[in-house]
Amino acid sequence: MAPMKTSSSFQRPTLWLLVLQTFSVFCILVGVNFFSWSHYCIKDASRSHRFSLSEQGSVLFMGIKQPAHIIIYCSPTSLLQEAELYSDLGALMNEYKIKAQENLTVEYVDPARNLTRAREVQGKYKFNANENVVIIDYLEHSTVIPIQDLGEYQERDGKKYLVAFRGEQVLNGALIGLSQVPLKKIYFLQGHGEMIPGSPPLEIIGRYLQWQNVQPALLNLSSTLEVPEDAGLVVIAGASIDLSEAESTALGHYWEHSGRLLVLLDPTADTPLLNKVLQQAGISPRHDRVVRTVSSGIGTTTLYDVTGMFIPGSEFTKQFLNLNILFLGMTESLALAPSNHEDRHLQVRPLIEALYDFFGSSDAAQKEKKEILFQAEKDTAYPVVIAAMADRGALHDDRVAVHAARMVVVGNCDFIKDPSIEEVGLDFFSSSINGLIDRISLAGNTAKMKAYFTLNLSDEIINRIALWTLFLIPSIVALLCSLILWKRRN
Repeated sequence: MAPMKTSSSFQRPTLWLLVLQTFSVFCILVGVNFFSWSHYCIKDASRSHRFSLSEQGSVLFMGIKQPAHIIIYCSPTSLLQEAELYSDLGALMNEYKIKAQENLTVEYVDPARNLTRAREVQGKYKFNANENVVIIDYLEHSTVIPIQDLGEYQERDGKKYLVAFRGEQVLNGALIGLSQVPLKKIYFLQGHGEMIPGSPPLEIIGRYLQWQNVQPALLNLSSTLEVPEDAGLVVIAGASIDLSEAESTALGHYWEHSGRLLVLLDPTADTPLLNKVLQQAGISPRHDRVVRTVSSGIGTTTLYDVTGMFIPGSEFTKQFLNLNILFLGMTESLALAPSNHEDRHLQVRPLIEALYDFFGSSDAAQKEKKEILFQAEKDTAYPVVIAAMADRGALHDDRVAVHAARMVVVGNCDFIKDPSIEEVGLDFFSSSINGLIDRISLAGNTAKMKAYFTLNLSDEIINRIALWTLFLIPSIVALLCSLILWKRRN
């Protein structure tokens, strides 16, 4: 039987259909790739978010309006210790370029390979040619940062070990200094037992203020009796002794004339004149203790460490609305003036409230009181305000505060101390500082140090590990194999 011939009339439609399908798939692939080239999303899937910029860093580099130039003057093969930061610094530069897009260029200069360019950079920016540095050139200004300043080191057995990378904090602070208008001074009040940033117990706060390009100054009102005209903010961090009448009058006058105050209260202190200044802003400390009672089989336990939640309604705290903040130590609650306050230009808002189970106990402030129970007639029930904010003369917008008085009061001063400070507390303090000095765009999460995990093993432990890995484990495996072989032969 003759083979059946395939008609060409059936082959042609099939061939053209195959060509059309192939062309369609090609067009789809090209279109998807073209769209994804300009519309993409970058996510950091690492557990510690090691490669993510902070909110503050993202805002800074997204806000670059003129071309900025960063030069990494370092040889990755250098024998200097800071050369081990080269890879982390490169990863940080990649994140910066993604945020700044075309407004940031990063140049890597290896003095061991490109001697001509290295001499040009060294001659222009005037630094020691033997140093490894980062140079930021922006808005016709430049700053030179030694790369060793980007690392956190600890000394053990006479040798320094790298424990953390703090490059983002240092570089963000440098960019703030180059791009922001020079700030008025931020004064920390002294003479009443207040804490000083940069010295215990506020060493961490002092370091972070420096990274925020904030240079704090000390103010003693007993000698001047007035707040200096160059004061952009006055901070009262845990006054344990009350103000004098003259000091109280000076602070009240400063507040009335568009002053800015950040007050962290010491609940154990009796400060009626300081409280009088706060009451002018519609915020009154209650002289109680915020506590929570927990019943157990052996009785009732009173907990003084307070967990707070951020309240919406302020630019200062909008980045923290899904977070809790822990206040260690003693905390007192705050009473806020009602909305129909006689001063129509005054606006008072809560920033942080304690969680539902907490209440403000007037008896908890008395040391002889052993059992603390809620008493509706004299205690503060939920909601218990821990931190509040007051504005006078400002538009009802935290982003616009020209010629406005502004105050933030917190009923706890222990949460910023070195032993107890946490990331959320540090961010809240930094956000309050930036908001009060009209840098509201920098309010929010600040950069954190990227810590390195180090496993410190003694010689005895190392010898024990070597014994197990080189002798015991192989011996056990050999014995099991011998037993199995012997059993199979039998």
